Amino acid sequence: MHLRLGAVVFAACLATMASDAVPVNSVVAAVRTSIAKKHKDAATAESLDGMKLAQRLDDRVIEILESEGAGPQTLGALQRLRDASRLLPAPLDPPPGMAPPPPPSSEEENRTWQDAAGKAQDYVRSLPNFVCTETIHRWADASGREDWQPSATIVADLTYFGQKENYKLLTVDGKRSDRELPDVGGAISQGEFGSILATIFHSGAQTEFRWDHWTTLHKRPTSVYFFRVAAALHPHELWFRNGPNDLIKTVAGLHGYVYVDAATSSAMRISSIAEDIPADFPVRRSSTVLDYDYADIGGTRYLLPFRAEVRIDSRNLQSLNAVEFRNYRKFQAETTVSFGK
Repeated sequence: MHLRLGAVVFAACLATMASDAVPVNSVVAAVRTSIAKKHKDAATAESLDGMKLAQRLDDRVIEILESEGAGPQTLGALQRLRDASRLLPAPLDPPPGMAPPPPPSSEEENRTWQDAAGKAQDYVRSLPNFVCTETIHRWADASGREDWQPSATIVADLTYFGQKENYKLLTVDGKRSDRELPDVGGAISQGEFGSILATIFHSGAQTEFRWDHWTTLHKRPTSVYFFRVAAALHPHELWFRNGPNDLIKTVAGLHGYVYVDAATSSAMRISSIAEDIPADFPVRRSSTVLDYDYADIGGTRYLLPFRAEVRIDSRNLQSLNAVEFRNYRKFQAETTVSFGK
């Protein structure tokens, strides 16, 4: 009874805050209280959706709250607040506990990027042959207003062998299927195991980069870099399938952010958006947020894709995929593992 009363009081406080424009500090305090008291993620997100900010909410604050334990629905609500507050003035001071360290020197900035590039270039060669289970939760919206409606959930076995990926479809909405993965239809992403790293850090890509900000990811200090790869220098390939025998391809540029662990110089998150997509191509927007974490395969820990959020907008449909990679095991072995620190 006490916990339920506490949740009701907390929701009432958030509702009161929603009636007037509030500072970023108040939103941070509310989310931290929700995390500490273990309130339901959906209830916190619903209350945040009713708020109006008086200041600009930036990605760094959201990233730190994520590292502190904010749930996926709360993060979605915070991102909507971020988008709605882009033109507002920034807070004079950072929220408590979020004061960033000083920016790196130009030498440190370049050295960290080069270290991350070296690790990325060795990444694909270092991976063993393995199998994992990929689950794709999908939503679609034909209205253009991000009124997302759930679509089929897909489960497949992903085999990585000889530095190539192969997909075996297991189920569609819980029912076994013998079809090929592309034949299911809808938005499908592939190539998370090195392709995007190879595009960004390819030696011939002449990637534009600059240090952007400090943040906290997986509770670890992280350096965030903006990057841009021009399509003319090292193109990013987009595919669009109208039907089983109608596959269209094009190339585009890519820009976004690389999150580099300050201690290991490993890329732990990549947030990317395709740019300069040809006007006659069916896809109008393609963006991906890919998170990495450590998993054990055959007794050795590897940095591997953990989850991804992929958005693809075509002329008539918006698609959103939440992808999970789990159950990593050595190729042809039965041992199963889970992510952990």
